[in-house]
Amino acid sequence: MHQLTKDPERLRSDFEPTDATVAVDLTRAEMQHYLGYCSELLALVGKVAALCAEDSQDGLILETVSDIENLTNGMSRKIWQKISLLPD
Repeated sequence: MHQLTKDPERLRSDFEPTDATVAVDLTRAEMQHYLGYCSELLALVGKVAALCAEDSQDGLILETVSDIENLTNGMSRKIWQKISLLPD
């Protein structure tokens, strides 16, 4: 749930918080760095999965690694979309 405060929309000048809105504790630059680090971490997870199966011939292992790589790539794309939405 702590990720709710990492939404780039919350940094927009026209964002209207409610009584339940948690305060934004990151500047634009800090949020950009945070999201960039998240993307790098996902890339490392995908690479580690690939290294674990490097010499494997087991179809299930190879399929699982492929699924992990697809998942981490998709999540990374979504993170970069968030970065592109950060206000100037």
